[in-house]
Amino acid sequence: MKLTFRYPVYPTKTQQTTLLKWLDHLCDLQNSARHDRLVAHETEGAFVALTDQQQLLTAAREKYDDFREVPQDFQNHALRRNDKAFANFRRRCKNGAAKKGYPRYKKRVRSLTWSLRKYSKVVAKKTGDTDKQTIRVRQNPIRETGWKHDRLKVPELGEVKIYMHRRLQGDPKEVTLVKKASGWYAHISCELPDTPKVEPTAAIAVDMGTTHYLTTSEGEKEGNPRWYRQAEGLTRKHSKNLSRKKLGSHRRKKQQHKLALHHERTTNRRKDFIGKLVYKLYHHEKNNVLVAENLSTSNMVKNKHLSKSISDASWATFFKWCGNIAERDGFHFHQVDPKNTSQTCSSCGQKSVKKLSLAIRTFRCQFCGTALDRDHNAAINILFRAAAALRGERWVATLYEARNKNEARDKGLQNATQLTLFDATASPSL
Repeated sequence: MKLTFRYPVYPTKTQQTTLLKWLDHLCDLQNSARHDRLVAHETEGAFVALTDQQQLLTAAREKYDDFREVPQDFQNHALRRNDKAFANFRRRCKNGAAKKGYPRYKKRVRSLTWSLRKYSKVVAKKTGDTDKQTIRVRQNPIRETGWKHDRLKVPELGEVKIYMHRRLQGDPKEVTLVKKASGWYAHISCELPDTPKVEPTAAIAVDMGTTHYLTTSEGEKEGNPRWYRQAEGLTRKHSKNLSRKKLGSHRRKKQQHKLALHHERTTNRRKDFIGKLVYKLYHHEKNNVLVAENLSTSNMVKNKHLSKSISDASWATFFKWCGNIAERDGFHFHQVDPKNTSQTCSSCGQKSVKKLSLAIRTFRCQFCGTALDRDHNAAINILFRAAAALRGERWVATLYEARNKNEARDKGLQNATQLTLFDATASPSL
């Protein structure tokens, strides 16, 4: 399992000038590697591999001074990033995707990456023992100072101030320096042992929405902050001010930085809300199983009436972070088919005769007379489908399993299509 730690770094003006110069060089290198592959395919129909471009890089470093000024590890990672983009493009072409996504020309590169190599270290087996052994140890990119700011070792640049607000865990493998509107940040990727999964004892399902961010299977609702819509007025103001500035002027660059900083703050607010919400669902409410719908957000944003609300809610980020936190802490995260979850009664299992529009917020069953909030009813159905998919597991929670009507009729349930999978009282009831 990999875990990435992000820390703010504070380079000096001289160091920042050097870093910006390196970023411009890496941008030109990545575009040159992209153009090399494009020309080779159009003229000769040949495929240029990563190893071929790395050999060309070695020859260029021997010939040109500007190539030798940049650490080779940074350049190799830029070539790997370009190779990964072409590999994903070929994969999409092979799978027949509607949008192939040919790698684009880069106007700028905002990050540089280097790997942390291992070196041999001689240590004694026991204290006071003359016998020694050699072990392989990973380089430590951080030098602790005991003050507020520690030091990050950057190849051929020296030590840069870094604020370690939390300790590193695991074995650090690579470091990425990222330039954002608010400053520079170091992303240190560490490798940790996999966390064993806990036994599922308490499950909860969530139904995503736009009026409320989500509704749980227990009937609790979480408000939707709508961060983008809150910041929309200030975004419009900054954009108008930017349009009045002369191209290439110093004031235009300052206004561009203002607008970029405003967008970054909006993104940070959204991420902070999603991270705290996921942590609340797992830890504060003491659930170790979270179930959600497998929504295709890329298709849902094509709806011109809901696209802004769905993008502002960022459901894909919520699902991704649910899976990441579940993997990190040993919990469970499952996604089920979203078909007809809001059109089916959670009590009797019958589908609504007439399709309910989004304007109808209360589900009223015509068969059993159940009246329930639409999102709450959908969240319960999502929990039922997870139990059906995980049939045979022992869950210490009242979950239900979809089965055929004959079995339900044998149990004495006339109209039920769902039976209890596990109940603490050992007496199924609907």
